[in-house]
Amino acid sequence: MRIERIALGFGLALAASACGSILQAPDGGSDARGHDGGGAACHDLDEAACRARTDCTAGICYAICGNGSTFTGCYDPASETPPPCAGLAIPCQPPCTSVTDEASCKARPDCTPSYCPNCGGGSYYSGCSSADNPTNTCPAIACPLPCSQMMTQETCDTRPDCHPVFVDNRSCACAALGCCAKFSRCADGATAVCKAPSIVCDALTPYCEGPYVVSYTNSCYEGCVLSTDCAAN
Repeated sequence: MRIERIALGFGLALAASACGSILQAPDGGSDARGHDGGGAACHDLDEAACRARTDCTAGICYAICGNGSTFTGCYDPASETPPPCAGLAIPCQPPCTSVTDEASCKARPDCTPSYCPNCGGGSYYSGCSSADNPTNTCPAIACPLPCSQMMTQETCDTRPDCHPVFVDNRSCACAALGCCAKFSRCADGATAVCKAPSIVCDALTPYCEGPYVVSYTNSCYEGCVLSTDCAAN
């Protein structure tokens, strides 16, 4: 009887020891650090895997000039610092409106040059604006009337960009050379062309005498002008 009681007590001790080892088994659902994914370290993960792990954080750098962003790496915020953004930020270019010369404006794909009309029938560069929202404000300018609208010699003489043209019909009774020349029109140009080009028109050569000489256009006769209005050859 004594032997049976000893055997029973030894069996109960073994059972209690076995139960104790089962209750102390670790939870297989998370590791010692609480990682919900386990396995790879944060810095070895790509962006998608990094965002799926609650113990990891995705490093993001944002562009200075725009809304874009760049994934720079994954890290553990408990023990690591975010990856640096040096060299990933996009430097800003100055606004198009600050570009002062036409060549620099044309070189910028995000800019477009603006032009305003001038008094000569052409145009001039007036500024630079955004290609997405081009703007152009031209100042009001008072252009002088064309030389051809100067109806008298006096008004023609007041214009530094014009010269008077005369015609001599040799139909007056005066005796002095050139006294029959009359104002015909006001022509463009501060000076007249008095050196004959290659004449290709069939017009008659104007009669000019005294202080007047024949003037020319590019390929024909213009009329008579005062020799003092001739351009230097």
